[in-house]
Amino acid sequence: MHVIRHSDPDVFLAAMAPMVARGEASASFFIGWVHMMKRAPPPDGERVYLATCAGDRVRGAAVQREDGPVIIGESDVDAAMALAEDLARDWPQLQGVVGAPAGSEAFARKWCELTGRSHRLRVRLRQHVLTSVDEVPPAPGAVRVATAADTEWLIERQVAFIAEAGIPDPPERVLKYMPKRVARREFRIWDHDGPAAFAGFNDAAPDFARIAPVYTLPDRRGCGYATALVAELSRELLAGGKRKLYLTTDIANPTSNAIYARIGFRPENDDCHLDFVEPAP
Repeated sequence: MHVIRHSDPDVFLAAMAPMVARGEASASFFIGWVHMMKRAPPPDGERVYLATCAGDRVRGAAVQREDGPVIIGESDVDAAMALAEDLARDWPQLQGVVGAPAGSEAFARKWCELTGRSHRLRVRLRQHVLTSVDEVPPAPGAVRVATAADTEWLIERQVAFIAEAGIPDPPERVLKYMPKRVARREFRIWDHDGPAAFAGFNDAAPDFARIAPVYTLPDRRGCGYATALVAELSRELLAGGKRKLYLTTDIANPTSNAIYARIGFRPENDDCHLDFVEPAP
């Protein structure tokens, strides 16, 4: 097995291209993430890990940035272990790993062997894809583009969302990225007697977009706001030239899975997110 670290995003995309055939939804993490980096290059000194791994009919890829988990997608088991060995040399405090269950478990076993840490399941994830929007029941209110005046509200609600969902995203990072995303018009708000829900998206890749996050205020749920909002946003993105849309759900959340199924999203593959933790005394 041979791990190559990449400094050129386009070279990385070419090297991981064969993995697209294993699942476009998983590959979209790599592709969208790299196109986003090209559009908004990380500041000097920020750590970025782009790597591919290839051997005899074995392939893998990994992306990791700042303090987030490493994403390995549909990497083969042997490639996942090789990527773990490569990354452990420089970043033993890694938060976790996200990818197909077999590869993620293999990565975690190797990681714990190398670092002495342990791992535990954070969440099981399902990747969904949409190519056309189904008709959904109307909801009271209307969608609008979030503006700078909404930034503080969005920051507060996004912090609430990551706490509720258990996402390893520190509030400081939300404070840093939210104004930039709002300035790029990447958030939509559903208004009905005030803001009731919001949805964001990343459209950096040329032919697809990934929708995230989606959140309805706890006291405004059950009115169909999120369904109507994501349906309207999906129509907008497809009409704007996107070929496919992707999003991720928690397998254990039947409400969100049902919402997206009504809109037209179809499951493509399952992943898991494993946290690395200190072993129990």
